[in-house]
Amino acid sequence: MSREEELIRRYFDAFNAHDIEAVMACFQEHAVIIDPAGNRIEGDAQVRRHYEASFRTFPDGRCELRTCTGSSGHGLAESVFHGTRAKEGNLVRAVGAEVMEIVDGKIAEIRDSHRVLGAKEAAASLS
Repeated sequence: MSREEELIRRYFDAFNAHDIEAVMACFQEHAVIIDPAGNRIEGDAQVRRHYEASFRTFPDGRCELRTCTGSSGHGLAESVFHGTRAKEGNLVRAVGAEVMEIVDGKIAEIRDSHRVLGAKEAAASLS
């Protein structure tokens, strides 16, 4: 397993545990996340707020890592997110990939391309 793949797995484990400190330890100080809507989340404080908000919104949110590869400072993770939205109580499933740039053993940028699945697609993704 490459160092990039180890980092990706550590990041997913931290996310699934909702361990904000462990998540933040995976990132460079001035990291960038580009979310599926194209919003740019930049810097330690914004990245932290992004994950804290996600953990509040989806208290049971998890990402099932389906594929993970990485080398030479680049990584790719395909996953299925599933969680229950705290306010409405509805289950959300999203499938997609995160393309990562990795510098000095930490994530410098994530480009997230997850899309929310409709009910029929969500049921099919379980198999």
